Amino acid sequence: MEKLFIRTLGLGIALGLTIAVTESAMAQQGKGNSNKQAAEASEEQEAREKNQNVRANKDNQKDNQKDNQIKDKHEREQRDLAQKQGKQQADDAGKGNAYGQEKGDMRGREFGQNRAAGARLTGEQRKAELVTTVDEGDSKVKEARDRIAKAKDELEKNRKSGKMSDAELDGRRVAIERAENAVRVLEERINAGRAKLQ
Repeated sequence: MEKLFIRTLGLGIALGLTIAVTESAMAQQGKGNSNKQAAEASEEQEAREKNQNVRANKDNQKDNQKDNQIKDKHEREQRDLAQKQGKQQADDAGKGNAYGQEKGDMRGREFGQNRAAGARLTGEQRKAELVTTVDEGDSKVKEARDRIAKAKDELEKNRKSGKMSDAELDGRRVAIERAENAVRVLEERINAGRAKLQ
């Protein structure tokens, strides 16, 4: 223990002396060179300022080049777009998707009457489809209501007889409630369809 203490103390003293000697040596060097150091510091400052100016000029040149490149690219895109539109207009001349572009042999009023007849026919077909859909929906609702009533009766019988556990009964009740909700939604849709028919 004593040896460790002595060794530690010796190292501490050696470190302290090294620092003291180094500081005094640096102080002696600095006394004679103070004017020299001031001159070097001012030269370094001037060199830094020149470097900063050069960097700023280079950055400005790069920014200007990027701006010019962006402008050129934008102008090229505008030119290309204008050319495409011009070609497209030339290609589309006389060809359109609008009604009346491809009339065939028909003219004016005849074409309009034909279009109106087609629209009436389409409307009648859709109305007929809606009527059949509403009728089918009514029959499905009636069937579903009958099945739900049977399921409720069967569930009540099983509850009274004790054939099923409470967990099974609860599961069946939940399934019946889901089916009733689905039937309600179907009825709402059918009623909306009926409203469209009138």
